[in-house]
Amino acid sequence: MKIAVFARPRQVSDINWPWLAATALLGASVVSVFAGIVLWAGQRFQTPPVSFINSQLVFVAEMFYAVAYAGMGWLLATRLPRNVLGWVFQVLGLAMAAQLLVTFLVQEGHEAFRQLSYPLLVAAWISSSAHLPMLAVLTNVVFLRFPTGRPLTPRWRGAGWLAFIGALLVIAGMGLQASGLTWYPSLTNVFAAPFAWRPLLGPITLLGLSMLVVGVTIGTASIVVRYHRSNDRERAQLRWIAVAVVLLAVAGVPFVVVRYGLQADYATGHFLLATALVAGCLLPLAAAVAILHHRLYDIDIILNRALVYIPLTGILGGLYAAGVALFQRLFVAVTGDRSDAAVVITTLVLAGMFTPAKNGLQNFVDRRFKPSGPHPIDHHPDLHTVEQRLARLEQRLQQLEVPGQPPPD
Repeated sequence: MKIAVFARPRQVSDINWPWLAATALLGASVVSVFAGIVLWAGQRFQTPPVSFINSQLVFVAEMFYAVAYAGMGWLLATRLPRNVLGWVFQVLGLAMAAQLLVTFLVQEGHEAFRQLSYPLLVAAWISSSAHLPMLAVLTNVVFLRFPTGRPLTPRWRGAGWLAFIGALLVIAGMGLQASGLTWYPSLTNVFAAPFAWRPLLGPITLLGLSMLVVGVTIGTASIVVRYHRSNDRERAQLRWIAVAVVLLAVAGVPFVVVRYGLQADYATGHFLLATALVAGCLLPLAAAVAILHHRLYDIDIILNRALVYIPLTGILGGLYAAGVALFQRLFVAVTGDRSDAAVVITTLVLAGMFTPAKNGLQNFVDRRFKPSGPHPIDHHPDLHTVEQRLARLEQRLQQLEVPGQPPPD
């Protein structure tokens, strides 16, 4: 007689909600970046009409920024879902990816005598007015809470609130201007303030900018204080993070001040933007070094693959854009006309380069970020698994039975 055994139906509580949420955020970031690349390729990789940007390399760096932050955030959020840093990293990546997609959509629909659709104008307003201030606020959260997810003391939370309120004032002051959008000056501001309110926008922006800069400065000081209060092992884990935070603050604060508080020419603005963007990309890389080389969070093995494939994505994306532009110029020089064969040739070349590039990055990661010392578990037998403890006990018993051999320590 056979007895049917029915499996227990899966309950809602059995679902790994943090993993699903983190994966959804990562997927949204990757899809947004991929959609942006497709749109940009259809536009022949022309530079979008964004103020302070006159090079395609800035957009390639922003793609790397989006993927790097989203990937690092996924890793932390799935491993340590109660630590807010993983979710902050993911929001930073998704925000940059969405901003890129909006920029390429604006370029796709921008025509001299035809206004963009209202939803796209609203998205452009959010991207232009709120993106950078809130990016600064979220980055300051990382400054204040890395690596534990909590500030040093409750008093340090005031720096986060100060930066947040300052960002809201900057958004109000710049987002209500009637002279067009900050990043897309050729677009109409759908939320322009009435004429009577406009004299107040300048002082509001200046006050908010001051509060934002002070809050970020205090956040930068918090990671330095945390570093000095740590023991030797924690300092080794925080060293690269502290350096990346200071560099990001030194590069990012001047750009925010110039962007919202001063009038600067395009060359200066482009240089400051590129410098801030490069410094911003260093933060997830510094976290990767801390995790891989100093075993922060004990997730070094998982991140080894992420540190290979995230730069690989950025490198191949940059080479794709540069390759299409190069072959297009060659076709124009030879035939006098553009050709879609440039896209096909570039794709075939990159397909052949994928494996060598991946192997090269893997060797670099293994050589540079391989842990320098043994894992703490090697010096603490009580941290081993049950199977390892039993094997160790059995080995000791066998050695005790051998005459004339001293017992193990």
